[in-house]
Amino acid sequence: MKRFFHLLVGAGLVAGYFAASPAHIWEPAPDFAVPDTRPAPAHDGWQLRFASDADTPLVHAPAMVELPDGRLRAFWFAGSREGAPDVNIHSAVFDPAQAAWSDEAVVVTREQISQGWGRHVRKLGNAVPVLDDDGRMRLIVVAVSFGGWAASRLVVLESFDQGASWTFDKPLVTTPFLNVSTLVKTPPIRYSDGSIGLPVYHEMIGKFGEILRLDEDSHVLGKSRIGHGRKAIQPLVLVDSPRQAVAFLRNENEPNNGYLYQSASRDGGWQWDALSYSGLENPSAALGGLVLGQGHWLVVANCNREERDDLCVRETRDAGESWQRRWVLHDREPWRDVRLDEEDFASLIQQEMADGKLPENPDKLLARVQGNKCDQRHGCRFQYDYPYMIRTANGDLHILYTWNKSAIRHAWLKAEPVSLPQTSAEGGAGHDL
Repeated sequence: MKRFFHLLVGAGLVAGYFAASPAHIWEPAPDFAVPDTRPAPAHDGWQLRFASDADTPLVHAPAMVELPDGRLRAFWFAGSREGAPDVNIHSAVFDPAQAAWSDEAVVVTREQISQGWGRHVRKLGNAVPVLDDDGRMRLIVVAVSFGGWAASRLVVLESFDQGASWTFDKPLVTTPFLNVSTLVKTPPIRYSDGSIGLPVYHEMIGKFGEILRLDEDSHVLGKSRIGHGRKAIQPLVLVDSPRQAVAFLRNENEPNNGYLYQSASRDGGWQWDALSYSGLENPSAALGGLVLGQGHWLVVANCNREERDDLCVRETRDAGESWQRRWVLHDREPWRDVRLDEEDFASLIQQEMADGKLPENPDKLLARVQGNKCDQRHGCRFQYDYPYMIRTANGDLHILYTWNKSAIRHAWLKAEPVSLPQTSAEGGAGHDL
């Protein structure tokens, strides 16, 4: 009887996923709202600084949004370890006029969501912000009541003070059976009717990406499957024209061939091509990016096929037919096969911390990095991942990423070069692939 029950539950899950995925529940979408397009800054003067304060042993998965006054508000999850009960959503604000981040603060807690939702919340994960035209901000957060990330749900919180405080709004109903296994990582896209497209992904039974179209009240107007593979997650959607978009997805195949997946839509995101391999090398890791013009895109990600020990920005001007490495933020490939002890590793990490504005507490941050990235068996390893990239209204480029699992690092490239000393990280900038 017990075995029959398990089979019945499994069959229900499968049926639920298939029932939720077909395009027939998605009415043809309006045109995409095409992002403002302009050339990228033509210089290499990246400024590096830390957005987080080493308040917790682990930080991960940053996201950000531009506020109406030109400042940035960033969000990430932080705690003693990934999935721990003490993980909360932290936030900080960057003022470009002062070239400085505020102190980080806890803005959303597990208990807060649990109380608003009326159900147990075991852990929190990725959070993605949306700023609406009326000034309201929404935060879509991954929340888990039982099990692991495959049992995730998405919940929506609202803020009317530009992200300083939050109230629970609602859970997103994304699947008809148990409503589980939907996660979010990358920025939303916008439609001409004011709705948004939220790139999401599933990790139970199959791993695949989708677009959820949400109205201003966060009701799901429909959803569409990106491609038809079973091993592709964390879609980044780049809008190329009113009807066309391309999605790049993290490749979860085992063994992994070391390339990102891609898919394209030509009807506003209603239907998507079958997944194919892109020309972008990647070690199954998350990515960010944006559109500079039709067929002209930037993608920031790990740019090798093996490890997360580098981070670069690649550029295409021919819709992905060819790619060039535009800027390199990190490149630790020379140390990939070297067993680094803590002393040598500390020396290299201190060099990184000095490359840009020093963190608030260098000694504490160094201890965090050594605790996260060193062990007696394997030595110490570098890690730069989960980048999130936006362009602000004045044309500046901003990238946030997880730095050695221990800090949120900010890379800022002003639209016009400044007289400050130029910062190009240890790998240099502008090298061709």
